[in-house]
Amino acid sequence: MGQILYKLRMIELKEISVSFNENTDNEIRALSNINLVFNEREWTYIIGGNGSGKSTLLRVINKELVPNAGEVVFNDFKPDEVLFIDQNTNNNLVPSMTVYENLIFGLKDLGMRPNFNFYEQKSFRKIILNKLKEFDIGLEKRINEQVRFLSGGEKQIIVACRIMLSNPKVLLMDEFTSSLDQKWAPFILSKLKQHVLKNAITVLAVTHDFAQIQNIGDRIILLKNGRVVADKVEKDVFDFNTQSILHLFYNE
Repeated sequence: MGQILYKLRMIELKEISVSFNENTDNEIRALSNINLVFNEREWTYIIGGNGSGKSTLLRVINKELVPNAGEVVFNDFKPDEVLFIDQNTNNNLVPSMTVYENLIFGLKDLGMRPNFNFYEQKSFRKIILNKLKEFDIGLEKRINEQVRFLSGGEKQIIVACRIMLSNPKVLLMDEFTSSLDQKWAPFILSKLKQHVLKNAITVLAVTHDFAQIQNIGDRIILLKNGRVVADKVEKDVFDFNTQSILHLFYNE
């Protein structure tokens, strides 16, 4: 018999509720009694309409927002091992800095603490060059160029490199590829997926692009009015194609 592999439970959400303007006439219930478990190596897409609670859920896990009720449990990792990637690329990068300067601090996962007093050390530079080469579009030749001169797709590759160099335990992405066309999004996500599987990273990604779920996602959570109305894992009983996801979105 083959060895059975058990996935580690990385995050547990227990009875999470979030309200804004609590106890007023303008109270908004963003999340209501959310109970979820997220496992290592699992790429979960969170979908739902505007105001359904998707971004609020990420903010709770990222410790940006304290829930009004409930508990977030991190198993076998610390809050600083969570990396949040915003949908606005300029919030993830410093446009006036070079490609190299934007990536140098991602090396902390390797046990190093690089800083600008010794950022020209060859060992650091070699690691970053090799990571850029993995994308095979020549960005390693532009390592001293300011990020603001790169195209949108090139900037997102730099963000992807930063994720891979940082190697977090948990990766949160809010519409990471929303500004990319159908050439760049699948290319970047496929590289990230390989890295996630190899390094046992847990991913929670908010998206409106159902096409990317079919090729990348392992699980779909549908939120509606702050509640989980569907939680699907890719098995024979649910096909992760766009038609099935649209049917789920509009009929749950």
